[in-house]
Amino acid sequence: MAHCPNCGKKLKLTDLSQYCPACGVNMRFVNFEENFYREAKYAELAQAQVRVKFRRFKGAFIGSRLTIIRLCVSLLPALTLLIPAGAFLLKLPFYEKRVDFGVFGLMALFSGGNLGYVLGMTDSAFAGAAFTSLRNALFSYLGAAGMAVIVLLATLLCFLSIKNMQKVIGAAAGVGAAVSLAAFALILRFSAANKTGALLSGKPGFGLLVTALAFGAVIAVNMILDKKGVPVEYGEGMETRARLYKELKAGKIDLDALPQPVVATAETRKIDEEIAKEKEDYAKAHGEEADAQ
Repeated sequence: MAHCPNCGKKLKLTDLSQYCPACGVNMRFVNFEENFYREAKYAELAQAQVRVKFRRFKGAFIGSRLTIIRLCVSLLPALTLLIPAGAFLLKLPFYEKRVDFGVFGLMALFSGGNLGYVLGMTDSAFAGAAFTSLRNALFSYLGAAGMAVIVLLATLLCFLSIKNMQKVIGAAAGVGAAVSLAAFALILRFSAANKTGALLSGKPGFGLLVTALAFGAVIAVNMILDKKGVPVEYGEGMETRARLYKELKAGKIDLDALPQPVVATAETRKIDEEIAKEKEDYAKAHGEEADAQ
């Protein structure tokens, strides 16, 4: 049940009037001015928090030429995985399957159910070594693909923490470059050992070398950004308002104790000057009317 905001009387369901049945006050307008200023101060701080996040989001992606370059470069490792890094041929009685070391080839390997066969054959007495070598090459390639995805996701989420995300992107790109080179070496080794095998034969490619270079480009761009910093332009008083909003949500400050406006800026001072001028003009006009009368 509701209570009167002025006297605290408990209201009944039949008390439909906006006037309190006990004290007679208009309950809609009790503390109207105080509540208006409270809402104005809260809106000032809350809007600043949203604007700070938007400025940080904008700065992280298109704040400078380097951030735009980073966004483009972060796509390269994933795109280079479309270049075949080699292939292997699986020969069975009445069945033959050629699979590329690439995104589409591995998708076909997974969807076709051949991955289970490859993994199962690693325990084979006569072909286990060849299939183990193939398994290691496949898993290392998947590791490089995973690092490419992490680099891309971290770049898309870099606005959450610009400084920390740059380190995450750089670390993931470093691991990705190392794994790409390791995968290239494993594919090369597998192909050299299984050129004309009865069950397996392999052929190397250069795709993972391009992927390693793409990871290197990501590292270089993020190192430059880490040194120069990502420019984020905030309006006057915006950061202060956002900080006060966090403190308000954490219960460290009281909204009623803050002034109105909470943070004085050139914009608020201009508004105050306009209001003061209007009051002065109003006083002069009505003063002249009183003197004339």
